[in-house]
Formats: sequence, C-alpha cells, structure tokens
Amino acid sequence: MPTTERPVRAWLRDAAGGFLIVLVAASLASGILLWRLQDTVAVATQGQSRDLAASVGRSLGRQFVRAGQLGIPLDEIPAVDRSLDGTLAHVPQLTAITLTDADGKILGAARRARAGAPTSVSTELAIGERRIGTLEVAAAPPDLRGSHAALLTGMLLLILPLSLLGGLCAALYGTHLRRHRRRLGEMLRTAPDDIVPPVPGPRPDPQDILGQAWHGLQTMAARTAQRRADLAHQAESLLAVDFDGSIRPRLAALGIPLSGPAPQVRIVPPDRIRRLSLRLRLTLAIALGFALLIGSLSGLQALREHLLRQQAANLGQEDQGALWKQFLSSQTLTIAGELQDASARLEASGADADIPRAWNTSLDRLALIDPNRQVYPLKGGGADTALLDAGTLDEVLAGRAAQGLRNLDDDRTLLVAARPVRLQGGTWALVGARALDTALQQVDPDGLDEQYSVHFLNPKGRLVASTGRALWTRLGLAPPVQHAQYRTLEDGDRILLLTATPVASVSGSAGGLLLTLKDVTALMKPSLTLGRLTLLLAAVLAILGLALIHRIIWRSFRPLQDSLQTLDELSGPQDGADGRSGGRRDEIEQLGRSIAAFRHKTLQLARDQAQQVRIRRRQEAVMAGELRALADSMDATSRQEVQALIDRQGPEGEDGDGLRRLAEVMGDLRHRLVDQHRRLSDMVIELRDALVTKTKLAGLQQELQIASAVQLSILPRSMPDDPRMELGCRILPARDVGGDFYDFYMLDEHHLGFVIADVSGKGIPAALFMAISRTLLKSTARFVRQPAACVQRLNALLAAENEQMLFVTLFYATLDLRTGRLDYVNAGHHAPWLIDARGALSAVPLTHGIAVGIEEEIAYEQKTLHLRPGDTLYLYTDGITEAFNPEGEVFGEDRLAGLLRAQPADVGLDVLTDAVIADVRAFENGTDPTDDVTSLCLRYHG
Repeated sequence: MPTTERPVRAWLRDAAGGFLIVLVAASLASGILLWRLQDTVAVATQGQSRDLAASVGRSLGRQFVRAGQLGIPLDEIPAVDRSLDGTLAHVPQLTAITLTDADGKILGAARRARAGAPTSVSTELAIGERRIGTLEVAAAPPDLRGSHAALLTGMLLLILPLSLLGGLCAALYGTHLRRHRRRLGEMLRTAPDDIVPPVPGPRPDPQDILGQAWHGLQTMAARTAQRRADLAHQAESLLAVDFDGSIRPRLAALGIPLSGPAPQVRIVPPDRIRRLSLRLRLTLAIALGFALLIGSLSGLQALREHLLRQQAANLGQEDQGALWKQFLSSQTLTIAGELQDASARLEASGADADIPRAWNTSLDRLALIDPNRQVYPLKGGGADTALLDAGTLDEVLAGRAAQGLRNLDDDRTLLVAARPVRLQGGTWALVGARALDTALQQVDPDGLDEQYSVHFLNPKGRLVASTGRALWTRLGLAPPVQHAQYRTLEDGDRILLLTATPVASVSGSAGGLLLTLKDVTALMKPSLTLGRLTLLLAAVLAILGLALIHRIIWRSFRPLQDSLQTLDELSGPQDGADGRSGGRRDEIEQLGRSIAAFRHKTLQLARDQAQQVRIRRRQEAVMAGELRALADSMDATSRQEVQALIDRQGPEGEDGDGLRRLAEVMGDLRHRLVDQHRRLSDMVIELRDALVTKTKLAGLQQELQIASAVQLSILPRSMPDDPRMELGCRILPARDVGGDFYDFYMLDEHHLGFVIADVSGKGIPAALFMAISRTLLKSTARFVRQPAACVQRLNALLAAENEQMLFVTLFYATLDLRTGRLDYVNAGHHAPWLIDARGALSAVPLTHGIAVGIEEEIAYEQKTLHLRPGDTLYLYTDGITEAFNPEGEVFGEDRLAGLLRAQPADVGLDVLTDAVIADVRAFENGTDPTDDVTSLCLRYHG
C-alpha cells in the first residue's frame, strides 16, 4: 500500500473509534432516560384515567340517585342514552358509559372507539341500604405516540452531531500524537554531534509539543557539551604539568580536542511548570463531553416532562370544568324542581291572591320579585338582598329561566335558579337559592375522605365553601382567583395535587375559583424513587465508562512513555539551576527539558531586524486598513481620491517611506473630514427644524382627534325609554370634525322634540357653529314649544353677529306621542321621507323658509302631519345624496328613494340606517367622502 494512504487509514480508524464510543455512551444514557420517562408517563396516565372515570361516575351517579329519591325508577328516566352520549361527547377521554339496574340489565350505554387500553371504574348506585344499579365508566389514557416520536427524533438529532464531533476530536488527537511520535523518532535517530550546534531561525513555540521536545533535546546536547568542556579544562591542567610529554598522546588517543581553548557554554535551565499529565487531560476532556451530553439529555427530559405536565394540567382542568358543570347542573336542577312546584302553587292560588309572607321549602332562600323589582322574601334574607343581578333579573322578567352561581356582598356564595311566574296580571320572578357550602358537603357528607377535598374561593379570594377546612387552614394557600393552576404541594409526608379552575357566575362574570386537593403520594413516591435510582445508575455507568476510557488512553500512551524513558536514559539526571531536582513533570514537560546556548550574534541581529521589518509592515497594513475603513464613510468622490492616495506606491527607498506616505494621506483625510463634518452640521440643523415642524403637526393632529371625540360626545347616545316610539341615529364625519348634528329630547312626558341639521362648510369652524346651534336650539325649545317660533328665535340669535356668514339648514319637529301629531319646520333642508305601515314611500311636504343664520327678520312656516302607528320618518343630510363615485356620478334622491322602498315595512331602524350607509360607501367605491353623513329614523308605535 502506498505510504500516502496510511495516514488517511489511521485517521479514519481513530474517527470511527471516537464516533462509536460517544454513540454507545449517548445511546446508553438516552435509553435509561427514555425507560424512566416511559414508566413514569404510563403510571401517571393510567392513574389520571382511573381518577377521571371515578369522578364522572360519581357525578352521574348523584343524578340517578336523586331521580330514585324522587320516586323515579332508573328504567323510567327519559332520554338516558342521550344524557350518556352528551357526557361522552363533553369529555373526550371517555370511551364507554354503561348503566345497569340491580339485576344486571343494561338500561343505557354510550361507546366510542379510542386508541389505548381503557381503565374501567364501577360506581354502585344505592338509596340508603338498597342498591338500585351500577354505573360503569371507562376512560382511555391520552395518545402520546406523536410526543414519543418527536422526543426520539430530537434525541437522534442531538446524539448524531455529538458522535460526529467525538469522532472528529479523536481523529485530530490521533493525528497530533502520531506526528509528534514520528518527529521524536527522527530526533532519536539523529547523531549527538548534529544536535549540539544551535538551530538557526526562530525557536519553536514552547507550548507546542514539538517545541517542548526541541527544548528537551537542546538541554541534553548542552549537558553533553558542558561535560566535554570540563574534560578539556582538566586536559589543559594536565598538559601544564606534563614535563615528559607522555600525557598528550594519551589524551589524543581518548579523542579529547587539544588544539583550541575550552568552549564557553552557558546553561539556561528550563522553566519548571507543574501541569496535569496528558493522559489525565484527555480523560478530563472526554469526561467534560460526557457531562455535556448527559446535561443535554437531562434538559430534553426536563422539557419533555414539562410538556407532559402541561398536557396533564390541561386535561385535569378540563375534567374539573366538566365535573363542575355536572355538579352545578345537578344542584340547580334540584332547585328548579322545587321552584316548579312553588310556581304551580302560586299560579293555582289565583291572579289576585295576596303575596305569601312565608313558605315551607328545603331551599335556603326563596323570594318573589314583581315587575317593578320589588323583592318579597318567602324564606331567608331581607327585601334588600339581591339574589340576581340586574341583567339576569331582566331576562327572567322577560320570560326566560336562569340558573347558576351568585356571589353576595356579604361574602356568601349561593347556587340560584329563577323562573318567570304569572301573578296579578304580570310576569314575576320566582328565585330560589341554596348555599354553596351546604351543596358542596354532598361531595363528602361525613367528612371522612382524606384523599380528596374540594374548596371554593369567591372573586375576593375568600374561602366560602370547603369539604376540608382544616387542611386548607394548615396549608395556608392564597392562589390568584383569575388564573388556573395545576401543581403539587407537600403536606408533611403526603404529596397533594392542586387543580384550580376559574368558574363563571350566573351573569357570565367571574364567579370564583374552584380548587381540588388530591393525595397522590402513592402515585408520586415510586416515580421519585425510580428517578433517584436512575440518576445513581447513570452516574455509576458514567464513572465506569470514564475509567475504561482512561485505561484505554493509558495503554495507548505506553509507546510514548517508553520513548520518554529512552530520552531520560540518554540525557542522564536533570537538575535545575540551583542544583535541585525539577519535581514532577507530565509527558509534555518531560519532552520539554531544554537548554539555551549562546546563539550567534549575527543570526540574532538578523532575526531582530527581520522582526522589525515585519512589525513595520504590519503597522503600515493596519493603518492603511483603518484609513480605508474611514474613507468608506465619505462620499463617493472623496472615497475614490483617498483610496488612490493610499494605493499609490513607488519603489521603496529608505525606512519609513510607507509611514510617511500614510501620514500625508491622514493629513488630506483630516481636511476632507472637517469639510464633511461642516456639511453634516448644516444637515442636522435642517433636520432639527423639520422635526420641530413635524412635532407641531402631530400636536395639531392630536388636538383635532380630541375635538372630534368631544364633538361626538355632546350628541345624545341613549334613546328615550318610551314604548310609543323608537329612534335610530348615525353620524359619520367626513373629516376629524364635522358640521352635521342631530338631537332629540322629551319636552314633557308626552311631547318629543327632534332635529337634524347641516352647517355650511367643514372642519373646525363648522364644528363650532354646530355646537352653538345645537345648544341654542335645545335651550330655546324648552321655553318655545311651537317649531316655527322656536326656529325663528334661533335664526335671530345666530344671525345677530354672524361675521363669518355661516348658516345651517335644519328640520325641526315636535311629536305628540299620544295622538301622533307632528308639527315641523323645514329651514332649507332636504325633505324627509315617510314610510307608512304598509311600506309605501312619500316625501314630507316642504315648508317655506331659508337656512337659519342668514337674515334676522325671517318668518318660518309650520306644517302639521299626523303619524299613524307603524309610520317611519327617515331624515338625512346631503352627505348621502351628494356622494360621488370614481366616475363623477352623484348618488341622488332617486337612488335613496329606491333603496328605502326596497326595505321591508317592519325593518329595524338600525338595520335601515346601516343599509343606507353601506350602499353609499359601496357607491363611492373608495372615493373620499365629500360631506358628513348623518341620518335619523323615527318610528311611531302609538
């Protein structure tokens, strides 16, 4: 095989070995973690499925037992299958629910297919000592196959790069060691006489293994030269007393040079630095890799367990929500049953019977509420106790039943149910309530269940109901009422699972927080013990693996150790400068025993000179690079000129020519930068002025937005609460502020005044004139009832000091709600449309009169129109009829009349106004509005 292929083969062998070692170690650690995680998840999911099935069984069983207490046999309960199907659909984790009687006959069943082995729990149904049936509920654990696949994929994506990195590191270390071993062998094969002369050129790096070997060989050669010099000195001493000439031939025969003086050698002792051995450092590096791998896998496991806990929390909170709904439905159904009996007795007593003052019932509270919201307590509480909020009471008085949770101001929480009752010719509300604490005790009537307890906090965070108050007091919990929770607590030697779910009240607002505390010590203790054993086993296996790797590295370094021993035998005992032994050395330091003999002065000077030239050139290159970077920040012309100055270079003369050229470039660059700074300063001043202008425009825009909000706020928002008529209004300003307005107000209990107006112009002047006109009209109408006289008075006030020549067109009318008589004045405004009860459309006749605010002495004509029940008036401004599309066409009166004629006679007023505005916007097709759009609809009911 060619010699060029051997290093490649060795490199591949080392890479494969490192890859396999890291892969096996990572796979072993991953297998242990997955095995532990799988067992923990399996136990947790099975326990959760069993608890879910038991909880659903208890909740459904209470309903069937309640039916049996009322005397209804299980086989006569209506729609049993539908109730079981509804429960199965509401809880996705359930797989089957079966109801059987005492003889084992199936009365109802609901099933669905689901992956995973289900866990069945049977609940015995009994009334007293009599068993009436059995409810069997089966629940399957959640499907985690996708999660396991994602976890395995993540581990493979982490293990493979780590294994490749380990193989690469092993290959690089092997190549490094082989190269040093080869160089050491070459040095050992070199004759000692060739080692003594100093090697020309720069010294190798003392931190590199080759440099340390070089220093060690130089130390050995220097010691040999020192011994030869000592022998030469002794020979010269002998020759000084050689009177007969017999000593010189003997010294020559021994090979001792006698022609020149003894060489002068200076011994430079090597630095003694204590360091760890190379084998131990490699072992520590691999140990660090193992620690990183185990840490990464532990992080993945922690992330996986966090995701599983989050999934378990979601399932637990869904299960708790479902159980709360079952409990609330069961309790309110009982209250509703008693309300049904009470309402039947009340309605049977007669419409004119007196309201009873007391009532015999099992409920904690019972009350009647008349249509005027007067409360008649029948049992418990006073007349000022609000068992229902205003919105829920309105729904009940409107004929709809209500049931749910209710928090009172005295920190009491009730389960309430309400239904409408016909009494004394009207609709009354019959409300019944039961204390939540009393109802919650049915979960654990005897208070003997130490494994499971239920607690309820009101929105203020106070405990109002509990099946284990002693446990709650001992734990001292204060959870936030608005947030759901799912976590574990420690109570002495017990581990408790806390599940908290916010619930809503009967009005849909926050009702409180439902908490359950469950003893999961038997489930969590084995998992914790197993986790500790797994960590201990992983640590033991890691230590054994590191010991094995350290043994392999120790054996791999045996040839290097033999080479070091050979070097020690060749060099002899090594002493420091003070004659003491150097202490412990590692493999690198043993190769790093070095000497430093005097180098030839000319070589040292040449090296110093070459070093100075290199430093100067490096400085020039660094300065030129910085100047180019600085030139990049200038404009294109200056940048090109500076680059040309930097790149200009003639034949190099004396030293410092490059630095002198760079100094000239810096001087030129300084002048250019000063000029550029002056231009930038001028630009900054211009930018500051532009910023001030922009700030002023932003302030003006904000003031316009505030003016728009203030303008819309002065318009009426709430409609008069009078069944004899109905109003619907819309206004859409074309700009931030506009000049259109509408208004309506009750002049007395039988007369309604309303107006729609359009001020000339747009923007802020029109908005101010609009506010003045509306205020003057409203204040005048309180004292002047006739529309003509009122508008004439308004015209005189507006035209008195109208220097801006602004005017307003308006339609003002008063409506007698008893007779339908409409007295109106049209001051230059568009004629309203009248839609009668059959849907026929006609225009309201005009009255003579121009716009208000032009001349003071103007007489306005008043006309009368009689509205019949079902008639509708549609008033509008010219922003509707004068809207333009992109082609320049106008919307027009005819299009508006056709749109109103197409609407049903009984169309809602809001629907009518929205339909007109939507048609106008569709006709504009993106064109900016030309004027404000305002409409007012009035329907007379009689």
